[in-house]
Amino acid sequence: MTGITDGPIDIAVGIVEDDDDLRAYLSSVVSAAPGLSLAFAAGTLAQAIRAGGGGADVCLIDIQLPDGSGLDFLARLKARAATTKALILTVLGDRESVFEALQAGADGYLLKDTPPEQIVRDIKAAFAGAAPVSPRAAAHLLKAFKRTAETKGAKTASQLTEREGQLLRLFAQGKSYKEAAEELGVSANTIGAHVKSIYSKLNVNSRGRAIYEAGQLGWLDVSNDE
Repeated sequence: MTGITDGPIDIAVGIVEDDDDLRAYLSSVVSAAPGLSLAFAAGTLAQAIRAGGGGADVCLIDIQLPDGSGLDFLARLKARAATTKALILTVLGDRESVFEALQAGADGYLLKDTPPEQIVRDIKAAFAGAAPVSPRAAAHLLKAFKRTAETKGAKTASQLTEREGQLLRLFAQGKSYKEAAEELGVSANTIGAHVKSIYSKLNVNSRGRAIYEAGQLGWLDVSNDE
């Protein structure tokens, strides 16, 4: 998939969330959305593991489960169905766990108070190959990256060009390829070339990992963030 089309789609969605009310709410959002269908809804790590991905194209995964971590399910999911997209459901206090999720191959992360219409858009975006990130959570993580870099006394000079740094910052703010291209005034092909260069320099294969690694190295300038 290279983008979200206007034609009919059928995206099977799995939900791993221990809160009964939130799980029911997310299930209703998915079931009611055109182009989406509910593959499974699990309230525990054990239930999610038994579902085994349940034929889902995209999974929404809570980190803190009553019998373990959603990251354990994420690891199993990626091992068994590498093409299935995984979106982490988080609260801002889950910062460290989100770092681990990005390292484990999460394809994006959403805050639990994300509006339903945005949840639907993010599921479709992830299915199409994007890496949706809640803007508020992205800002929070960028600040955390800055603190981590300062704590480590990061002195490694950035190997990114100025334009690559601008692009990575836009991705960290949750911008899509198209939005980044429009903001930078370049073509989609140019964005693709920059992305390949960024991935090569950071030795990663996803935007989430690129944001994480650049943040750890202190290569993301967040000095103007609120």
